[in-house]
Amino acid sequence: MRMWRASTAQSNESRTAEARLSRSFFLGASIALGNPKAILFHASIMPLILNLDTLTFVDGLLVVATVISVNILTMGVYAALAGRASGWFRTPKRMRLMNRFAGSAMIGTGALIAAR
Repeated sequence: MRMWRASTAQSNESRTAEARLSRSFFLGASIALGNPKAILFHASIMPLILNLDTLTFVDGLLVVATVISVNILTMGVYAALAGRASGWFRTPKRMRLMNRFAGSAMIGTGALIAAR
């Protein structure tokens, strides 16, 4: 219910775009590369895909580099899309709409769980 009634106050950030971008990139990269779910997923799926008996050290490095590159690329696309979307939510009307939508989703999920 709090999200449904949340105010639409906007933040007044005065940082430069370059400083925010570099800080956001390094923060996002550290979160993405340190994500234990992703690490466990890759550790569990790789033996099913690759023959570990014939895998050399160089092949292992290539696999790790590929996984890290794809992860950074994917998270970069997500970050770029989120950055574009944040500009759309700058007006109070759109912020209220997002709060109402998210609040309704949470209330609906809670009602579904309670109904079970």
